[in-house]
Amino acid sequence: MRKSRLVGAAISTATVAAVLVPAGTATVANAAPATAGVGAAVAVPAPLTPEQAKAAKLEARRVWAIDMRKRIVKYALSRKGRGQYVAGAESAWRFDCSGFTKQVYRAVAKINIPHYSGAQLNMRRGIRVSKRNLLPGDILAWGSNGSQHVSIYIGKGKMIGANNPSRDVVVEPVNSGYWTPRYAGARRLIVG
Repeated sequence: MRKSRLVGAAISTATVAAVLVPAGTATVANAAPATAGVGAAVAVPAPLTPEQAKAAKLEARRVWAIDMRKRIVKYALSRKGRGQYVAGAESAWRFDCSGFTKQVYRAVAKINIPHYSGAQLNMRRGIRVSKRNLLPGDILAWGSNGSQHVSIYIGKGKMIGANNPSRDVVVEPVNSGYWTPRYAGARRLIVG
C-alpha cells in the first residue's frame, strides 16, 4: 500500500511540473531521470520586475512596428502600376493620392485616416517626424500645409504615391527637383 502512494506522489509531482513550468525551462523534475525523485524541487521563473516588464512591452511594440511598416510598404508596392488614379476615389484599385494612403493603412494596419492630404498630415493620430528621421511607412505631405499631395515613404530616399491619371501609382525619389521645394512634413502612424 505504501509503495502505491509513492508512485502516485511521483506521478502527481511530474504532472504538476509539466503543467506549471513552461517548455524549455530547466527544472529538476524534467532533468535526467536519475536525478529526479519524489519531492524534487521545481524551478519556477522569477516574476519580472516592473522595469523588466516595461522593457519587454516596449521591445514587443518595437518589433510589431517594424513588421507593420514592412507590411505597409509591401502592400503599397503591390499597387504599383496596377492601381488607377481617379480623383476623389479610395477603393483598393481606384484612388487619388490621399485615397491611396487611406486605403493602404486601412487594408494593412486597420487604421482609418481622413481622405485629404492636408488632414493626413495634420491629424492628431501618430506623431510628426522630420525629413531626416523618416522610416518606411511614414506619410509624406507636399504643398502648403500638405494640401497638394501625399505619399508613403518606402525607405532609401524613395516614396510611393498615386500622382495623377497619366502616371497612376509610382515610386520616385523624395528629394527631386519637383518635390523638394514643395515638402510640407511627415507623419508616423506606426509608432514603436
